[in-house]
Amino acid sequence: MVIGRRTNVRWSNSQSYLPEKVTETAKTRGRLYMFSAVDYFIMSAGSYPWHRVPADVVVARRGYDNFLVLMAIRDNVSVIDATKTLLAVHQTDFEGNLAGLHGKDVNYNMRHLGKFDFRKGMTLSALYETKFADSSNSSIVVARREQHKSEQRGGKISVQNVNISALTTTTDKELNTGH
Repeated sequence: MVIGRRTNVRWSNSQSYLPEKVTETAKTRGRLYMFSAVDYFIMSAGSYPWHRVPADVVVARRGYDNFLVLMAIRDNVSVIDATKTLLAVHQTDFEGNLAGLHGKDVNYNMRHLGKFDFRKGMTLSALYETKFADSSNSSIVVARREQHKSEQRGGKISVQNVNISALTTTTDKELNTGH
């Protein structure tokens, strides 16, 4: 499962949208959105434990993103954070990013998902992350994420690199075990 955060770019109707300028605009005017939000999910068919997700939750409502990531981690699905290498641009308008946190159904998902620790389903919870292999940014590798000092237990953590092109044929079990 590949996940990541988005880059918000403040936009108004008076601005022109030039597709060839999206990357440049995002780099100069964009800001990476909050660390607790997961904004995209890419997974292969049949690899996600959908049986753990209640049928009546609403996509894009509070809690959905962190719950999906947490269930994948609990089910030993390889989770890869691609935030550093995949630019996901969100055009933010005058209502801002928190418009969805207002209204009568703001806690709908939280009532249906039950109690869970959303912090264990953030992008930082992913065991792997993507990185550019060199300064040309033309090649991407998947590496085991280095743990935060508070999570380290006994010594340094080794980093394993995986060729990103191999991900299309590598199963989650193979990625987790290195076989």
